Amino acid sequence: MSTRHFQRHAALATALAIAPFACAAQAAAADTRGQWIGRTQIEGQRDADKTTLSLGTAGEESTTLELDTGRTCKLRDGTYSDQGADAWSLHFKPTDGSGLCDRLSQGEFTLRAAGPRKLAFEARYPDGKGGQNQRSGVLTRYP
Repeated sequence: MSTRHFQRHAALATALAIAPFACAAQAAAADTRGQWIGRTQIEGQRDADKTTLSLGTAGEESTTLELDTGRTCKLRDGTYSDQGADAWSLHFKPTDGSGLCDRLSQGEFTLRAAGPRKLAFEARYPDGKGGQNQRSGVLTRYP
């Protein structure tokens, strides 16, 4: 067997060995349905707040977001959609209340794959004083 022939076989064997892992990682990142838990915080603040995100099927009004800042804000009937490679956009209907939940429901939400069983969470929403809050953190799939 020539050296060149051997190198081709070695390259093919390496590619075949890596392919299942790459496919598994891509499938894990692409399947966002389920519950995600972590902590998020507003840029410039010290304290992080417990954040729970339950994603249903993309395109359906089956997503909920719960943010515990000492008082719990829960947004329901949200939708999410693909925004390219391993990124998703969330949208919630405006709430009828006032305060944090109402402002949060007006926000722009982005999720990005951040590793196995992890999503980076980013939200921009009105701060109630004429400015914007930027909240971010990492959520982990539960269980």
